[in-house]
Amino acid sequence: MNISEISNGSEVKIHASISKHNVVLMTEAIFGVAAGLLVRPMEYFGKYMQFLEPSAVQIQNKRDGRIYKFMATSITPVKTRYGNFHLIRCSEELEPENSRKSERFFIEKLGLFAINGNTLSLKNCIIHDMSMRGMSLIIDNTTRVRIDDILDISFRYGPTFHNYQVRAKVVRMFAVQNKPALGCSILNMNVDLVELVKSKRDEKYAPEEEAAIATTNLNPEISEEQQIQEVDEDIARQLIPERDRTKRISYENPFDPSKLEHVPAPDKTLRQKKLEEKKAQQAREIENLLDLRDI
Repeated sequence: MNISEISNGSEVKIHASISKHNVVLMTEAIFGVAAGLLVRPMEYFGKYMQFLEPSAVQIQNKRDGRIYKFMATSITPVKTRYGNFHLIRCSEELEPENSRKSERFFIEKLGLFAINGNTLSLKNCIIHDMSMRGMSLIIDNTTRVRIDDILDISFRYGPTFHNYQVRAKVVRMFAVQNKPALGCSILNMNVDLVELVKSKRDEKYAPEEEAAIATTNLNPEISEEQQIQEVDEDIARQLIPERDRTKRISYENPFDPSKLEHVPAPDKTLRQKKLEEKKAQQAREIENLLDLRDI
């Protein structure tokens, strides 16, 4: 993931050194722009901080709840039409701290499961939680299950009590509040399950995202895309200063000998001399006519 894809309102921690003391600075993501991630400004004794060396950054992304740790190539203050902020740049792709672990959402519903296709002996369980990759079950003390067993699980959930069917493989055993539990890898992630996990995710993060959008909206009168475009323009002006518009393009030959100080002016040709003499004669005749008119 690119740093500019970090969600609005995400918590940002910057590990820096001030006067040989290691400190952790906290700020908040505004939104991603072309140059990096715009965050709320950080001040130290009334001055905007500038990080001259690569700094360790940790961000908890609001969109997926994962933590991303990386080295920022630069963190510099920038001036925009909406005020002063800091811009975090990073040249590498961001990877979550634990890319194998998907966020789990609590289900806590009763269910039934069959072990290795034995549908004549169904076992009770509690669907403890679920993610896009796996789920965990709390089982009875009398139920005997081994690693690599295949479970066919069914449970009802939601206002319409929709019946979900899941096939999973047992990958580990653990305990939840002193009760035996199974960690399972889902083998058939169908559309129903995807929608269930998505709804649980929206239920958890929608209020926070709405609050984050409200707090990071720099100009409610225009869309976020327009705001990003305006901030991009402001940052680009600082990176590439505008040309002096008072200068005009000259079409004169810069190597004209008459324009070069170190080159002596060439001797006048006979034609040039005659032309100058003719102009001087015309000027004298005009002066004589003016003298006669005065008389």
